[in-house]
Amino acid sequence: MEFHREWHKARGTRLQSASRAFSRGWEDLLDAANLRTAADRSHALREAEAHEKQGHLRLRRHRYRRHLVEAIDLPPASEPWLIGLFEGTSAHDLRCEALSFVTKVEAEGHPRWPESWQTLCRRIHEAFAEGRNLAPFFWRNPTELRRLLATLRALTVREWPVGTLMRDASTALGLASKELEKRQRALESALSLLFAEDCTLESLGLAGSQSRVTVHGRLSLHFADGSGQHFENLRGEFSISLPDLQRAVVARTSADRILTIENVKTTFRQTAAANLPGDTLLVATSYPNAATRRLLELLPADLPHHHFGDTDASGYAILRSLRGIGRRQVARFQMDWRDEENSAPLSEHDKRLLPSLQHSPELADCRPSLHAMEAAGRKGRFEQEALGPPTLPRWPFWTGA
Repeated sequence: MEFHREWHKARGTRLQSASRAFSRGWEDLLDAANLRTAADRSHALREAEAHEKQGHLRLRRHRYRRHLVEAIDLPPASEPWLIGLFEGTSAHDLRCEALSFVTKVEAEGHPRWPESWQTLCRRIHEAFAEGRNLAPFFWRNPTELRRLLATLRALTVREWPVGTLMRDASTALGLASKELEKRQRALESALSLLFAEDCTLESLGLAGSQSRVTVHGRLSLHFADGSGQHFENLRGEFSISLPDLQRAVVARTSADRILTIENVKTTFRQTAAANLPGDTLLVATSYPNAATRRLLELLPADLPHHHFGDTDASGYAILRSLRGIGRRQVARFQMDWRDEENSAPLSEHDKRLLPSLQHSPELADCRPSLHAMEAAGRKGRFEQEALGPPTLPRWPFWTGA
């Protein structure tokens, strides 16, 4: 058992055939298997000798004291025997099983996103055929591959009402109530591959119990019992959980405005570093989750709100979602579509979104950009990072903004 475990760890997931025997020191192997008594060690030796007589293993003995075994070898030709002995599956067979399943689900198609589903399946198939993985999809675990692709498809064949609790969605899909939360990271990676852009479960309309919002600036939360929580650190961002925001009755800030920013990894942090006076409350958000919505509800209704997002279809959909919260008007910031001839063509996801965005009353001021994007048939220079880091040490952060 221990010999198989160590071989599997070293070679069991390799597709390439071994060129030399797998070896293990005999005494070290017995120690690792916790075989301490003379009787246990003698029994292990008899088993190894029996397999050696059958030609499966080779025992290397002391040159002169032949009763002493120094090492045990597994010849490359005996590796299938070892796999079968422990009722395992070879790496080659695992990959074949995974490839067969991906071919099957590609043929089944997707009722809402047929092109995106086909592209995803072909990318997975291509990676597996080359012996690579395409995280979070791994050919070495076909069972998990089936479960992940089935859940991804079930999640995306329907539209979820905004605010659907993740546990309710999990139950509706026939899963354990906490299954989506447990598998959230893998599912969000899979969604991002499917739609060729960053995508979260909350962007599908689902609300998680662990929702948090990332903020930079001066902020205080006030609770019904008269207590409060103050955030004054302008040197770095801070994160507030949904339960804390739900307990609060009001949020206050000395800032003159709110600026929500879609890209948290780069643009938000660059802007935070430039927010020296602290007269802007920076809030990181893509599709606004439950925590973001609650914070915006708690802040004063007369506090001006600007949103800086990407200028692809998803970026405008995020702006629409923020405007739909209804607490205050949300002005677009640096969100005029910019053409770029060699940019990526519009995806199936973009084409599906654009008509609803163009007819949305919340995006009336964005229609020229939306029509220009559709006419060009490409995403353009849509990413926030294309503008570079802030050029000013305070609002509006970019010269000419």
